[in-house]
Amino acid sequence: MTVTRLDPHNACLSSLSGIAGVRYEQLAAASWSSADLTHADFYIGLGVAPLYASRAAQAVRSFDPDALDKELDRCNARIITVAEDDYPATLRHIFDPPWALYVKGHLHNDRMRVAVVGSRKATPYGRQAVESLVPALTEGQAVVVSGLARGIDTLSHVVTLRSGGITLAVLGTGLDVVYPTENSRLAENILENNGAIISEYSAGTPPLPHNFPARNRIISGISRAVLVVEGDRNSGSLITAEHAMEQGRDVYAVPGSIFSPQSYGPNWLISQGATPVTGPESLRQALGMAASRCKTEEQLQLSFEQDSLLGIMGHEPRDVDFLVQRSSLKIGELLAVLSELELGQVVSRLPGGRYMVNRPRSDRL
Repeated sequence: MTVTRLDPHNACLSSLSGIAGVRYEQLAAASWSSADLTHADFYIGLGVAPLYASRAAQAVRSFDPDALDKELDRCNARIITVAEDDYPATLRHIFDPPWALYVKGHLHNDRMRVAVVGSRKATPYGRQAVESLVPALTEGQAVVVSGLARGIDTLSHVVTLRSGGITLAVLGTGLDVVYPTENSRLAENILENNGAIISEYSAGTPPLPHNFPARNRIISGISRAVLVVEGDRNSGSLITAEHAMEQGRDVYAVPGSIFSPQSYGPNWLISQGATPVTGPESLRQALGMAASRCKTEEQLQLSFEQDSLLGIMGHEPRDVDFLVQRSSLKIGELLAVLSELELGQVVSRLPGGRYMVNRPRSDRL
């Protein structure tokens, strides 16, 4: 027997998705029933142009609740329309909220959500910023929101899960079409760790290019604040930040080198009034979080060799030849120390045989 996943009164609102000229703000100001939504005159009375009113009425008349219920059952998902109490309140009040959200998992509407976004071409600096800043969010009990894209988005989800936090991924596809495909297991991990996967698109919707800029308004709209880590002039993270500013959200940005294309976006946002984030404590203070109690690299029990090697590495990616020359360790000893630090998630191995400290200490720079 199929489990009903629909609110009988509101479910038809999902059919208005993609209908131009009709906004929930108009509907919210009136009294209505699902039967009213099948008549063009009802929309015209709300100020909708006749052409769009006719399209909206036809869409609702064509709505098939049984087909939608089967689709949700197949995807093991549920739908939450904009008129329901479970719909995120912050998202409901943006200019063009999705008429419905397809959801797998838990939205955690009772907790602060913070979006972390950035370039698909993450630099080592961007990776270090995520490794340093995201644990501050999870320790402060914030839910981390991102878009499951390659680069900074993926790393934000991964570091959140590694830190024992909860993360929410907003897709630009249907819930049954994870894009990029290599993140399918990550999507499962998000759900297994009390997070959520959401989309405004029905099952089977492919990764069409125009879906992702529209998706970005949900990332910002569902969040209290947006942190932009990296992004060049054409980055989708800038679109998310612009949505955030229009929606009245706080926008934070990680400053970077004026010579790095991937730092153009955050630096430009700071010039436009975004709050610069200079470290975990800076981010916690901006969000009104208590001082951190999380276990940082400084608090780990490091051997003399490990501590010395981290000091040599600093904040730049280093290759083995550089580290052998600067340290007193032989190649075998060095590789053993690096392996220990990598297992402890203190350093990461990069392509090309380089190593990078995940969270550089300020007193070592």
